Amino acid sequence: MTPAKRIFALILALLFPAAALAEADPSASRLAALGFLSERAPDMQLAVRNFQTANGMEPTGALDEATADAIGRDDAQSKAGFLEALAAKSAGGVLKSGQSGEAVVKLQGALAALGYYKGASDGMFGEGTKSAVMAFQTANGLYPSGEADQAVKFKLYEGSPVAWADFIQDKLCKKGDSGRGVRSLQRRLRALGYFDGECAASFGDRTERAVTLFQKENALPETGQADDATCRLLYSGRAKAVTDDGVLREGDAGEDVRALQFQLNRLGYFTEGVSGQFREGTLVALTFFEIASGRKPTGAADQQLIALLNRADAVPFGDAKKALAASAENVTGDALSAVAATAAQMQGKQFPTGSDELFPGFSFVQYAFAKAGVAITDPGQIVGSSGGRVFDANALSAGDIVALERPFDGGVRMLFSVYIGGGRAAYVNADTGYVVSGDLNQMEYGNAYVWNFR
Repeated sequence: MTPAKRIFALILALLFPAAALAEADPSASRLAALGFLSERAPDMQLAVRNFQTANGMEPTGALDEATADAIGRDDAQSKAGFLEALAAKSAGGVLKSGQSGEAVVKLQGALAALGYYKGASDGMFGEGTKSAVMAFQTANGLYPSGEADQAVKFKLYEGSPVAWADFIQDKLCKKGDSGRGVRSLQRRLRALGYFDGECAASFGDRTERAVTLFQKENALPETGQADDATCRLLYSGRAKAVTDDGVLREGDAGEDVRALQFQLNRLGYFTEGVSGQFREGTLVALTFFEIASGRKPTGAADQQLIALLNRADAVPFGDAKKALAASAENVTGDALSAVAATAAQMQGKQFPTGSDELFPGFSFVQYAFAKAGVAITDPGQIVGSSGGRVFDANALSAGDIVALERPFDGGVRMLFSVYIGGGRAAYVNADTGYVVSGDLNQMEYGNAYVWNFR
């Protein structure tokens, strides 16, 4: 190499490392031409592994003689050609249960190289492949659908996927262990309904019992240890929850709940994180969807409702605002009594809300009304209803919504509450997260905004 070329190569190495590599190595140059190596994806080992996967070779990532020869062949498969062929061999670009062919073989090979798949690369997308895909999705921050969609393929073939060994290394644990892996285990067990304690990162008797129960319910050896077989199923998305009666209700947990939340999120009703736990926010979102779909709101998801959610013409939240608003215009006295009763009964219980809410306590109000089958969607609707100080709280009716202008961090914020009678309103204490009640005749506030339904 001439001095001028050396200087040029140095500049390339500093500014464009992938280009410099291609300049110095014929294999790298050829990989770049085939689309496996670029400035966006400069990892040579990953490029080699992806090339091997695309060309039906064992994806080792090692540039051995056989791989180098294959790279130099005129008929070598390019990345674009591989992805195109992959999409052509799968319905709509998605590989799923029941499909077969070369695209599945390559998928199985790539998953096997990362430690997710242990079966034969037979080209049949069965339960083993589905479980491997779900585990891969969970470990790589993707929704565990069990289908190899474009997000899975991009992560698997073009991104920097997390290997199973790296994901699971701190989660293989037993009684007496501690650390973040134990906490992750506890959170997963709690989402499925097996663990009801605090996630304290300490593997004690309660955690051991939860693991044993999970193993029993999922037909695994009852060791009480989070071994590889247990973790593979636990984090695969195929794990069986504690209860499965076909109807999802508040308090349930598991992958069916995750799927429900995912669909509600897709339609715009559910804005919280998909956790697999059917809590207050899930009930509100589900109730809203029931109202929007013309069903009597129950707050529970039976198979008919789940089928309705999955339909292509399912009503999105953006098209449901008129129907939701109408539910709050014809509220019965019985419904308001139920709202007040719910709010009163929740005193002393934690509610997932905090001081970071734009309208503290509004989600609590939504929940209390959703339990009675009524949609409350817009805090501005309450604030715009009527204004002025509540001089006589006893003049209010149980179930009325009261928004109080209260001091907060040197300014003021609106605190939403439900009037429960006797001059008292129930609300969420922003500091503790617990539902409490206060005497409106004694509380400090500026203006009050009341939505009186009667």
